[in-house]
Amino acid sequence: MDEKTKKAAYEKGIIILVWLAVLSIAELWFALMELPWWSILVIIALIKATLVVRDYMHIGRLFYGEEEH
Repeated sequence: MDEKTKKAAYEKGIIILVWLAVLSIAELWFALMELPWWSILVIIALIKATLVVRDYMHIGRLFYGEEEH
């Protein structure tokens, strides 16, 4: 893995981390407002789960062929 690829992966990881933080703050805000918007909390949780699975657990790599690496 060359330096350019490593830097791109690092930057993507930081961006995802920031998005997860923003979504967590939004989730907390909606929960503290005690509004009957539970569906928004579920949607935020699903978005966060998708980001974690896609970008940190590398599930997509299971479906790559060896020649695509």
